[in-house]
Amino acid sequence: MIPAEPRTRPAQPRVLVVDPAPGELAIPELEAFAALGLAPTVNLRRVADPKLRSEISRRWDSIDLDGFRADDIVTAFDRHGGYDALKCRAGIPLTRGVFERLTASTYDQPLRLVARAASGVDSFDLDAAAERGVTVLSTPGANAGAVAELTVGLMLDALRGISRRDAALRAGDWRAATDGIPTRSLADSRVGLIGSGSIAREVAKRLAPFGAEVWVHGSPRFTARDAAHWPWRWTATLRELMTGCDIVSVHVPATAATAGLIGARELRWMRPGSILVNTSRAHVVPEDALDAALRDPECGLGHVTVDVFATEGTSFTSPLASNPHTTLSPHVGGMTGRAMKASSAQLLTAISRFYAS
Repeated sequence: MIPAEPRTRPAQPRVLVVDPAPGELAIPELEAFAALGLAPTVNLRRVADPKLRSEISRRWDSIDLDGFRADDIVTAFDRHGGYDALKCRAGIPLTRGVFERLTASTYDQPLRLVARAASGVDSFDLDAAAERGVTVLSTPGANAGAVAELTVGLMLDALRGISRRDAALRAGDWRAATDGIPTRSLADSRVGLIGSGSIAREVAKRLAPFGAEVWVHGSPRFTARDAAHWPWRWTATLRELMTGCDIVSVHVPATAATAGLIGARELRWMRPGSILVNTSRAHVVPEDALDAALRDPECGLGHVTVDVFATEGTSFTSPLASNPHTTLSPHVGGMTGRAMKASSAQLLTAISRFYAS
C-alpha cells in the first residue's frame, strides 16, 4: 500500500506487540525485532507462563491490555506517544475510527505498519489503512497445513462422535457412549470443499489416504479449466456441491462477496445427516443460521463443527454452544508449533523488507 504522505522515520521505531509469539517462540521473535532496530513494548495479557512474563518484563517494556478491545489499544498509543508498528496474532478490531486515532499527527510515532502473524486481515479496515498510509502485512499460507489438519480432525469427530463419546464415558454412561454405532467413515463419505486456496488444497491432500471422494467449488475465477490439474471433481455451482456431498467444509476468505455465503437457503440444500465444517470465518456461515438449521426437522444438516465465531476471546458467546449437535473449537486451527514458527519467520522477513525499503 502506498502511504498518503511521506513521513519521517523515527530514530528508533517502537513496535506494540499485542500478541507475542507463543511459548518458546516469544523471546527469539522479540530479539529479532530488536535486531531490526525496533523497540518492542510487549503486551503480557495472553502470556501465561510466569517465567516467560518475568523474562519479557526484564528485557523489554511491557504492558497489560485486552487486544480485542480497540479502546485499550488506543489508550496504549496515548500513553506512550504512539507506535511506528503494531504486531498481533489475533484479529484485533482495527476499524476506520481506530486507524484515524492511531495515525494522528499528535503522536511522535504515528502508526505506519500493522503486521499480523496469520493469514486473515478481515478485522482490519484495509481501505482506511491505505488512506492513512498504513501498510498491512500478513502471512498467507503459513498455517495452511495446520488448519487442514484440524479440519480433518473435526470431520472425524463429527463422523465418529469422539468428543461426545468421551463426555458420556466420563459421566459413567456406557450406553450413551456407544449410541449410534456403527458410524460412517471418511472412506464412505463424499467431501465438498468450498474454496480453492492453499488450505482447501491441503485438506484435499490429507483426505486422500482416507479414501474420501472430494469435490471442489471455488470462486467464479476458479473455472473448470483452472481445476483441470486437480485430481478432484470440480463443481460449477455451490448448490451442486452442497446437494451432492455428505460433508461440506468451508475455506474461503472473509470478504464482502463471501458474507453470508452459506445461510438458511443453502443449508436446506444439504442431504440428510450431512455435516458442515467451518474453519473459515464466522460471517461466511452465520452461527444463528447453523443453529436454526440444526433445530429444523426439515433440514438435512445433522452436525456442525466450527473453529471460528463472531464473538471470540474472553467474551465468547455463540448460539451453537447450547446445541448438542455441534463440535466447537476455540479458533485454534493454525496454532501448531510448526505453523506458528513459520508465521513468525514469514512475518519477520516481511517486516525487515518494510524497514529496509
